Amino acid sequence: MRINEADKVEVDRLSKKYNRTPEEIVNIVESQYLFMRSKTKELDIDRNLSREEFNKLKTNFNIPCIGKLYASYYIYKKINGIKEDNKEE
Repeated sequence: MRINEADKVEVDRLSKKYNRTPEEIVNIVESQYLFMRSKTKELDIDRNLSREEFNKLKTNFNIPCIGKLYASYYIYKKINGIKEDNKEE
């Protein structure tokens, strides 16, 4: 994860507040995103799912203080369209 100057200041503040190393703070913040990435990579997603089949995949994640993150059918089709275009070249 790339950390800008404002993030470095916040990481330092949190590390002092909670008596943790800056690396531990970064790992704590990144852990939820690494979990989501590993779970979505485990999904065996066919490239030609119908909307109903896609909605059954349950690709939603609830992140405290952020809200629900989800993959929409529109984005699924758009990504597959882009991948198909790149294959043909």
